[in-house]
Amino acid sequence: MDDDDKQPTVSKPSVRGIPLLRSCERCRRRKQRCDGDQPSCGRCAGQRAECKYRQSGRFRKRNPPTAKRASALEAATALSCLSTPAIMFQVPELSPASLFTGDVSVSPESRCTGPLVNGVSTPMLGLIDPVEILKTRDLPDLSQGLPDGILQRMWALVGGQTPAAGDAGLLEPAPNLGLLDPHNAQAGAAYKVPAALASAAQRHGLPDAGRLLSMLRASFVDSGMKIRTRQFWVTLEAGRIGDFALLAHLAIAVREASLTQAAAGLPEVEAACFAAARREWDGGRVAPTTGAVFALLLLSEYGYQTGRPAVMREFADHAIAAAQRIVFRGAAYPWQAAGERACDVEREHLLACFWSAWIRLFTAAQVLGRPVPVPSAGRRFPAFPTHDMCHYTAQPVAGAAVGAVAFPAHAACRHSAAGAYSAATWQCALLGAEMHNRWVQVAAGAQPRVAYFSALRAWDRRLRLWRAEWPAEWLAQMSRLARLAQRVPAADEPLRLDAEWLADLGAESPAPTPQLPPTPDTRPVGAHLFHESRMTAADSWLAVVFVMYDMTRLRAHRVALDLGGALADDPLAMAIAQHASRAETLDAARDLQNVLACVQTLGFPPARMGMWIVFVLEQTIDVHCAAIFRDGADPAAQADALERLACAVRHLLALKHWTAALYVFAALVKRHVEPTWVLSLQAASRVAAGNTSASPWPPTHVLTLLMRALRMDPRQFCAFTMPVVYASVMSTPVMPQSMRMRIASLLS
Repeated sequence: MDDDDKQPTVSKPSVRGIPLLRSCERCRRRKQRCDGDQPSCGRCAGQRAECKYRQSGRFRKRNPPTAKRASALEAATALSCLSTPAIMFQVPELSPASLFTGDVSVSPESRCTGPLVNGVSTPMLGLIDPVEILKTRDLPDLSQGLPDGILQRMWALVGGQTPAAGDAGLLEPAPNLGLLDPHNAQAGAAYKVPAALASAAQRHGLPDAGRLLSMLRASFVDSGMKIRTRQFWVTLEAGRIGDFALLAHLAIAVREASLTQAAAGLPEVEAACFAAARREWDGGRVAPTTGAVFALLLLSEYGYQTGRPAVMREFADHAIAAAQRIVFRGAAYPWQAAGERACDVEREHLLACFWSAWIRLFTAAQVLGRPVPVPSAGRRFPAFPTHDMCHYTAQPVAGAAVGAVAFPAHAACRHSAAGAYSAATWQCALLGAEMHNRWVQVAAGAQPRVAYFSALRAWDRRLRLWRAEWPAEWLAQMSRLARLAQRVPAADEPLRLDAEWLADLGAESPAPTPQLPPTPDTRPVGAHLFHESRMTAADSWLAVVFVMYDMTRLRAHRVALDLGGALADDPLAMAIAQHASRAETLDAARDLQNVLACVQTLGFPPARMGMWIVFVLEQTIDVHCAAIFRDGADPAAQADALERLACAVRHLLALKHWTAALYVFAALVKRHVEPTWVLSLQAASRVAAGNTSASPWPPTHVLTLLMRALRMDPRQFCAFTMPVVYASVMSTPVMPQSMRMRIASLLS
């Protein structure tokens, strides 16, 4: 026999790790050395058949995952925990920093209620979602400082001693109140949109275009007052949208879907959309248009929601830079030379685009504790828009110049100060940016703390003067909303609004407000049509203006309270400044709650104002916590502060933002866990009755009374703090799956 006719002999390898020769799974032909990467021969490569050797345990044992694969697997496992909505406010310092070494699921320098640490608010973000952690991860030990007896009783309340799944004492899951998710099944261009989405998905390697389209529609149904809603759908249905804008919207849509759906693979699709959008932007192929600016703001929002403030700031900077590169009617930024027409919706849209980018940059600066650019002698800013409905209904083409747009006709347009709600919020944010920059300088040691107080007094006067210049129509409008809310029958008790707040609005006056003819401002638009809200778009914008004003003064004076020790050399001046700031924060917190309670009664939940409302509620909760035990508080004032605290916590729970709920509940427990935090019998008798006999604390303890005010069972109250107490009770961070699902049901 010739040498050419001899078949190659294959001997078993003597060295461990050398793979054997295998046959093709398709045709049984002998193929070359099979190491798992070549399951089939060249003839059958198109069949993509995986050989049994690669599926076997022997292959996995001989070919362990490399460090790169292991790190990728670890990152994918941690993604579901890290991709929780970020909290745009300080979160509680739950335990010493040394406890969290190497733990990426929690911030070691976080805080929620209580004073600032050394007068400086840390910019770190808490990344705990209790439901995700209970289902997917082991729990960190966050129970430092809680007495063992309290821990044991809290653990027993949720059935920790009998972890059987069929326990008769298990609470029924609370319903998802206010969760309305209608799908826009009647969207126009039923064939163009799927085709455009499928083409973009194929170009960028995204799976299942039909599923992406359904997530897009679900995301935009409840988008509230966001300008991007109608603009995006018009450009998408017209087939004139660029890949960058489409990918940015997809990243947010998949992100929102992953928070509400348990489907597998959504975090990977979400990350792929974001990475593809980043590649499109980094490639330099995106023209500076208003559509590109709004897409950049979406990527900034994605960084915000995933707890990456650096990404949030990066794309906010890109959005500002892109807006400043737009040439409008031959005029460059700040577009002063561009002619203004009678109803110049193009100019309104461009100005709203710039200020939307600036306020996102301001938000990122607040999160990171950095200064924000403001108008000065060497920095000019454009004017504010004059009519909200003009830029709200504008429909720009994302891939074309700003002038190539299709705008609706506004025959009844009223360019008056009463229609510039968004401009008022941006003006208020601009005023708040001044004190924010001052606080950043004080925190960095560039200015003495006393300078903050002197600047605060002058700033407070300017803020009040600006508030006095509001149009008279706004007070009449809010007065009408307050009277309407008081006539709405509540489920449990009538709405109680402060008499002083109503008097300031003139809502106690019996004079009826004139009925104006229907205009674009007073019609239900956007999400109001879906939610059957009694409020119009103008009412919603006005509520945001009131909330922004009260939040701005509350934040500035809270910083003053934390910096009060700077005037220790002048005790009288310190006492006067502290008293003024304390009164201002309490008044602002009460006004905030009045506005939120009013609009929620009318069918406009605070969650539709945006995620920044979580920060508002956290600040309000902190103010009322301090008001309960402030010096000189009588029983009536203590009971009132406790009721207001419970109201703010109820608003927070209605947001279904479980990260914030966990931190706030943990902070409340750790702040008042000592048995000395009790109220008098007179104050306790004023709190609503409730079944709190199983509470781990005495009947007059502030936490027991808070359960009564919340009308919450002690078991459910303690379930919110279970990630805080579990590790100390069980001496292990590994929780049984049955207990994970039980507590998750209590939190859902």
